[in-house]
Amino acid sequence: ASMLASSNPQEAMDLGFISHLSAISASLPFIHFFDGFRTSHEYRNIFQPSYESLMPLVDWEALQDFRQRSLNPSAPIAKGTAQNPDIYFQGREVQNPYFSRVPDIVAGYMQRYGELTGRTYRPFDYYGAEDAENIIIAMGSVCDTIKETIDYLAHKSEKAGLIQVRLYRPFSEKHFFDVLPESVK
Repeated sequence: ASMLASSNPQEAMDLGFISHLSAISASLPFIHFFDGFRTSHEYRNIFQPSYESLMPLVDWEALQDFRQRSLNPSAPIAKGTAQNPDIYFQGREVQNPYFSRVPDIVAGYMQRYGELTGRTYRPFDYYGAEDAENIIIAMGSVCDTIKETIDYLAHKSEKAGLIQVRLYRPFSEKHFFDVLPESVK
């Protein structure tokens, strides 16, 4: 399954929409996760777009395809009850093209969602000094604390940065290296 990580309640809501939209278009399951208790029990105002405003983002053709393939108790079927390793391997290999499209699908939905809401996300976001030599790579609720620490260090003339991981799986080297400053040692 593909995996998206949220750092705070606003991101949890926003990436919840993005994960559903991406799962439909990619024809793959998504796990959208965040820190239990730390994020789920945090009091914070969030801004929720209306469902109507998000309707243009839905890939209606992919949604119809999903519904056509879904299990239906009125028409039961059995698939893959037993597989030898050679057949299992073929099944895993046929999934590769689907997974390789996921980073661009997610990035596309993040961009389009940002155009509607003003809250733009990327598979990996960089925060900090443009010429930082030391960075932290993290995901989850710790990212907000790291950002505050980076701001504190900037007042002391220290150059530090954070790469916040949102698309954890499949890991996209392309999107990661797009945000990694060349100055990082």
